Amino acid sequence: MCPAGRRGTAARMVNVDLVSVVAVFAAMTVAAGVPALLPRLGIPGVVLEIAAGVVIGPQVLHLVHPGPIVVTLSTLGLCVLFLLAGFEVDPDVLKGRPLRLAWRGWAASAVIACGAGYALSAAGLIEAPMFTALALTTTAVGALLPILRDAGRLGPPYGPIILATGAIGEAAPLIALSLILAGAAGAPGQALILVGFAVGAAAAVMVAARTTHGHLAGVVARTMGSSGQFPLRLVMLLMVLLIALSEELKIDLVLGAFVAGAVVRAALPHHQHEALLTRLDGLGYGFLIPIFFITSGVRLDVMSLVTDLHALAMVPVFALLMLVVRGLPVLLLARDDLDAPARQALALHAGTQLPLVVAIAAIAVQGGVMPPWQAASLVGGGVLTMLVYPTLGLRRLGR
Repeated sequence: MCPAGRRGTAARMVNVDLVSVVAVFAAMTVAAGVPALLPRLGIPGVVLEIAAGVVIGPQVLHLVHPGPIVVTLSTLGLCVLFLLAGFEVDPDVLKGRPLRLAWRGWAASAVIACGAGYALSAAGLIEAPMFTALALTTTAVGALLPILRDAGRLGPPYGPIILATGAIGEAAPLIALSLILAGAAGAPGQALILVGFAVGAAAAVMVAARTTHGHLAGVVARTMGSSGQFPLRLVMLLMVLLIALSEELKIDLVLGAFVAGAVVRAALPHHQHEALLTRLDGLGYGFLIPIFFITSGVRLDVMSLVTDLHALAMVPVFALLMLVVRGLPVLLLARDDLDAPARQALALHAGTQLPLVVAIAAIAVQGGVMPPWQAASLVGGGVLTMLVYPTLGLRRLGR
């Protein structure tokens, strides 16, 4: 192709990508504006973002065809999502009885999920049973926090138990995801590399914990409100470095982002967590994370739910499995800690899923192990849990 032809092709590609960027930002604004203008609607923002992605994607309006800019921003959004997941894992909460309940509950959930996943696979109803089982063991604690905080339900005894359950429901599936991806890579030493990365990450968290009252903490406190936003930039640099390291070691990049969040939390004094979290929330949920969810909606094979009765029928099946897998263990294990209505609420809140389901399904589809229709059904099940379970849980607590 002649230079002029190459320049013309490049110009058309850039123009298409810019149209996609404009459409994504417009969708972000609409997804945030609907609940702002209609607060009684009660639809979670994540659901609106995925729906907006479907509308502007190739299955409806054909406005977005993810190019380099959108894909890069979406990847950063996925990483910031896991960075915040790592930052929200509070060691003060994850100790004692709530932590033991959370780990035991997740271990039981993993067993139930594997049984359900392989049973459905043996019946020919799904593919990728391991990724499916992993998605069923998650909990959307990030989406539940504002709901429970507004309802005044974060105090003991309920608050610590649901926070620990949700934190393990984010951390444990992520660790398991990395192990599955390492095993899928087929490299003999990959599992050892992952173990070494985990040991190094734990050491980094312990070293960072010793800096909470050092010179760095003073610099962070002094510059937290400055226009330079040094702490935020430092966090993003750490995240990118750990992502680059995980990519170099052929470990999934989300693990590097999660470790970065844990290291940052350990390095900061407790009284600075809220200030930094506010800034991370602004960058993440105000900018990058919605792009990931919108792009996920763009890639979602929603037409299969319309044209394939099997795919549509699996949506309520997955929603019910999410409740059984996550809710049944905590319902039984918390008998000595909560009364019956609170345990029922805990089951419903633990079974509320979506963000990590979207992430795991996207990774599985990109890896070629999960068909797009199944990812759409899984995400549809997660959407149902977000729409139904939190409200039902609060009603049980209200009694």
